[in-house]
Order: sequence, then structure tokens, then C-alpha cells
Amino acid sequence: MQILKALVVIMGVMIIAGSTFLGVEVYKRMSDPNRTSLTANAPAPAQAVDVTLDVPAGSRIGEVLAVGNRVLFKVTLPEGADRLYLMDPRNGAVTATITAGPISGPDSGKTVP
Repeated sequence: MQILKALVVIMGVMIIAGSTFLGVEVYKRMSDPNRTSLTANAPAPAQAVDVTLDVPAGSRIGEVLAVGNRVLFKVTLPEGADRLYLMDPRNGAVTATITAGPISGPDSGKTVP
């Protein structure tokens, strides 16, 4: 019975010492003027960028998807073909344009072997 009382007292002292240690550390870290906060290292929000997509009149934006750190716009052209625009949202630059649809021009009748 005496061993149990000694263990309870020792555990109580350890709990009080641990709580005191945590309290002192939290106080030190909160009152340290040289410590930077987590939000101080966050990048500043980018300024709004006004971007105009070069699409013909009558085009419709069908889908907008986030692909990694880029934005993909699917645009349906008036002729029925689809065009994909891959844009960097940080600066508004269109990094790739892909047009899908029937091939028109001198190579339209040729088949690829």
C-alpha cells in the first residue's frame, strides 16, 4: 500500500512539473520578439491580373479545370471545334493552346501511314 501511495505522489509531481515546463515554454515563445510568426513567411497575395483570351466571336467556354498549378479552359469555337487553353493563374500567361477538330488546308486529304 505504501508503494502505491509513493507512485501516486511521484506521478503527481511529474504531471505538475511537466505542465509547468510546458507553460514556461509557451510563455517564452509567445513573448520572444525575435521569433517570426508563421504568417510572416507567407507570400503576399498576387495582384489581380486582367487576361483576355484570344477567341473568335461566338465561342463558348465549356469547362474550367485546375491542372497542377495551371488552369485549363475548354472553349468551343463557332465552327464546332474545341480549343484548350492552358493558363498560369499567377501572371495570366497562356502557356499552351491546342485546337482539336477536323484538319483544314492542303494536308486535309492525306492519311498518316
